[in-house]
Amino acid sequence: MTGLAFAQAPPPALPMRFLTTALAWGVVAGLWLAWHGDAVVLSRWTPATLVLVHMLALGLLGNAMLGSLVQFLPVAAGSPLPCARCVPWLHGAFNGGLVALLATLAWQLRALAWPAGGLLGGSLVMFAALALVAVARGNGERVTRDGIGLALIALVATTILGLVLLAARTGWRTPAPPGLVDLHAAVGGIGWMLGLLAAVGSVTLPMLQGTRAPSNAGVRAWQVGLLATLGLMVAWQTGAVPHAVARMAAWPFAMFALTVFLLQARAPHRRNPVLRRFWQAGCACLLAASVVIAWPGPSSMLAGALVLGVGLPLLVVGMALEITAFLTWVALRQRVPRGIRVPGVGSLFEEADKRRAFAVHAIAGALLMMATLAPVLTRTAGFAVALAYSVSLHGQWRCWRQAATWQRDNG
Repeated sequence: MTGLAFAQAPPPALPMRFLTTALAWGVVAGLWLAWHGDAVVLSRWTPATLVLVHMLALGLLGNAMLGSLVQFLPVAAGSPLPCARCVPWLHGAFNGGLVALLATLAWQLRALAWPAGGLLGGSLVMFAALALVAVARGNGERVTRDGIGLALIALVATTILGLVLLAARTGWRTPAPPGLVDLHAAVGGIGWMLGLLAAVGSVTLPMLQGTRAPSNAGVRAWQVGLLATLGLMVAWQTGAVPHAVARMAAWPFAMFALTVFLLQARAPHRRNPVLRRFWQAGCACLLAASVVIAWPGPSSMLAGALVLGVGLPLLVVGMALEITAFLTWVALRQRVPRGIRVPGVGSLFEEADKRRAFAVHAIAGALLMMATLAPVLTRTAGFAVALAYSVSLHGQWRCWRQAATWQRDNG
């Protein structure tokens, strides 16, 4: 907790709009999967599959990770986002661009490609630029700020690669090389998503789960390893190294998961048991994904389900529920006059709601993984995924309602 500047935290409504939108996209992704059935899991190249991948990567994970940065940068990096008034507009542009992108991918609406690229690409690059300014001028732990900065650079690279692929798919430029899709996925999944989770996790694991903080030397080695891995991915794309090198993408997922398991096992003060379960289940999926990625043979659908469909979402949803309780407490504290004692953070989001959310997410995740092996289960998995995110949204709403009820009764 040392060095965290809670007084600089932004208005709770700013990060909450991202977290709520992320869970809503989870519901939409589940319904999309249930609607299209086994067509989504039979090939990674069908329009229905591409739409689902971007619902998860951008709608669910993207909103959650951008929202976490809005909250995390002022608190842990010691510097809020400059031009905070732009954040609601960036949120709207990002999600509006995502809707246009999904329509383009689903129905080949070429006319929407330009607004999709402009809104989505522009909002992500602008957000990354503002966040990089905050990282550069912040006074938090240097190793944490460097990790966030590297993740943001990877976000920009992922965005540029995505725009190139969108232009190729809609006929605005020549077809993209076959390996560019895999490079886009590697830079986004390893550099941006896993890189940011590791940087933020180095602070939130001790703070929220009671673990020891990872050593600065270990974090530095992780950052160097990620850069080297992404460099190998680029070299593979250009044909400078053999195709087998692409399986090096497995090690970051394995290392991240094993490190979390080790830190949790040696935690001197265990806190938030439901959050621990979310992270244990998510890391188990990432560890399984590393085995699938490293194993010779076709494995893209199962690996994608383990990483994008189950593993990373479990980590993000678990954190979103905890952050919701904290943001609700901050909002309540701001509305209540000084001298009045407000309920503690732990009492605003009931443990029963968290346990219920975890149970439904675990069941939905298991069904989603099974659907890649038995496509007949796809529609069932889709409804389960939609239900899981609906339960999380309901728990979030109950948390806010409980705070409002307390304020009314004690105002």
